[in-house]
Amino acid sequence: MYTERFSEVWSLLGQIRAVAATTEQNTGYVNLANYHRVMIEILPVSLTGALDVDVEQATTTAGAGAKTVDSGGKDVTVAQADTTPSIIELRTEELDVTGGFDSINVEVTPGAASYFWVNIWGGVPRFAPVSTTNLDSVTD
Repeated sequence: MYTERFSEVWSLLGQIRAVAATTEQNTGYVNLANYHRVMIEILPVSLTGALDVDVEQATTTAGAGAKTVDSGGKDVTVAQADTTPSIIELRTEELDVTGGFDSINVEVTPGAASYFWVNIWGGVPRFAPVSTTNLDSVTD
């Protein structure tokens, strides 16, 4: 029987809370040093224009040395009026680890007034269980 809970191995690291925006929005840089995998959820609610989603990497959570993640396919465009969720998966070794890059930011640029939500989940932790301090509650 499989007994591991999602909340024991995946941690909510950052987000853009449901927002109606016409300008670029960012999650802010989050550190991935304690995770091997990342899942970025893009949840479009109401789009009057496309969403351009870019994943940026940096050497600190302050954004030092920021650049895009070069592993192809990490940037997506969500079409206008599309309300289907999108997922970007990332392994931390896809970052420029030799350059010391261990933090990411998700940048979302709406083409027009749009309502959306973005979550960054860190998974496969180096030390389990992960923190649940970013969650309101966890129930079985």
